[in-house]
Amino acid sequence: MTKSISHGFSLIELLITIAIVGILSSIAIPSYKSYLIKARRSEAKTVLLQTQASFEQFYSQNNKYTGAPFATTPPAATTYYTYATTVTATTYTITATAVAGSSQASDTPCTTPTPITINETGAQTPTACWS
Repeated sequence: MTKSISHGFSLIELLITIAIVGILSSIAIPSYKSYLIKARRSEAKTVLLQTQASFEQFYSQNNKYTGAPFATTPPAATTYYTYATTVTATTYTITATAVAGSSQASDTPCTTPTPITINETGAQTPTACWS
């Protein structure tokens, strides 16, 4: 009786490997997408906080918000967010709105019912996005 020596993989081994890779992918890809959404949201929050710091520095020197660097020109838009400012002499609101059609548009806690905002009192909405 001679022994046959197997070279390579059997079909069963290949199917088991493909099934394992499929299961791992179905877990890893959504987690990765969620991580990217949170990272991009963090970038938007950083822009809002930097703009707020600019407004407050301007206010401490001029006792008004109008005329501040971002009062008429909001921060530059990115691939994922556009920014807007609403300014009066004593108030401001800075808003980051997810670009329609981008992956950030599916970030429902931070796009519905309102985009990410901060104002002169430090009020941050929606609160779920700032934690």
